[in-house]
Amino acid sequence: MNENNVLKQAKVFIKRIIRKIKSGISWSIYNLSVRIHNFFHRNKNKKAKISAAKRQKKVFFWCLVALPLLQFIIFYVVVNINSILLAFKTFDSETATFYFSGFQNFSKFINDITKDPTMVMAAKNSLRLYLATLIFGLPLNLVFSFFIYKKTPGHGSFRVVLFLPQIISSLVVSLMFRYFVEEFLEGIIGYNLLQSKDTGFSTIIFYCIWASFGTQILIYTSAMSKIDESLVEAGKLDGMNYFQEFFRITLPLIYPTITIFLIVGVAGLFTSQASLFNFYGATARVDLQTIGYIFFVKVFRNTEASFSQYPYAAAAGLLFTSIVVPITFLAKYLLERFGPKVD
Repeated sequence: MNENNVLKQAKVFIKRIIRKIKSGISWSIYNLSVRIHNFFHRNKNKKAKISAAKRQKKVFFWCLVALPLLQFIIFYVVVNINSILLAFKTFDSETATFYFSGFQNFSKFINDITKDPTMVMAAKNSLRLYLATLIFGLPLNLVFSFFIYKKTPGHGSFRVVLFLPQIISSLVVSLMFRYFVEEFLEGIIGYNLLQSKDTGFSTIIFYCIWASFGTQILIYTSAMSKIDESLVEAGKLDGMNYFQEFFRITLPLIYPTITIFLIVGVAGLFTSQASLFNFYGATARVDLQTIGYIFFVKVFRNTEASFSQYPYAAAAGLLFTSIVVPITFLAKYLLERFGPKVD
């Protein structure tokens, strides 16, 4: 009897254990399934949130670049395509329309640039202006930038004087310069530097170099400020002075920036009008004119006469581009090939 009771109790105990095991297994399976479900559900939500964030970023990006991209397409691509087509046309004043005329504008411009005394003088003046800014303007910009970068005494006031042409309107600066030359200097030296044939263009060159200081000095000083101070300190420990620092450390390390200005300056050979319009309007003397000034005067008025000059100017622009592009790439190659290297 006792043995039977013990067996019954054992069977009951075993059944309870089995039921607990079964319930535990079923609960574990359920719990696992819930966790798997939650895991995939969370990942799905995360993916949805990530995709929504990506869409928002894309919308923000396209909204950000839409306006400049539209401006580039309209005012650069479309305008330049129209300029290329315009170079092969001629303006008919009777019908106020443009008609196709082939290479007539190109042949006319080539004839003018080689035989017309005004155009020949303008080409020489443009070359003189470019060489002057290259030979005198570039070294002065570098020296003044180094002077400001080293924070020598008086560099703050010096910076204000050099940045003044960039802060004030170019028209105001040119009028102030003209008033200074004609009213102040003329009373001291007895003649007008701008109106004299001997000093007129030299005065213009001086003004262009002075007016260009601000932008270049800003870029050069910014490039110099990124030079590792440890290099300068190591040089000072070896007894290096400012002169040696300028040529051995500063110039080689900012040479890529100098290269950019030199390459961009090639385009100014044909486009710079040297602020002549600010000084003389549309009636500058022939000995003062540059190529950029001549074409600016031809097309700046919105009249029928200026419309007739558009095709001629467009043809000249294409020829200038065909000359400047290979010169620019050649200059870039030579500057990078034979320029100073950083050891």
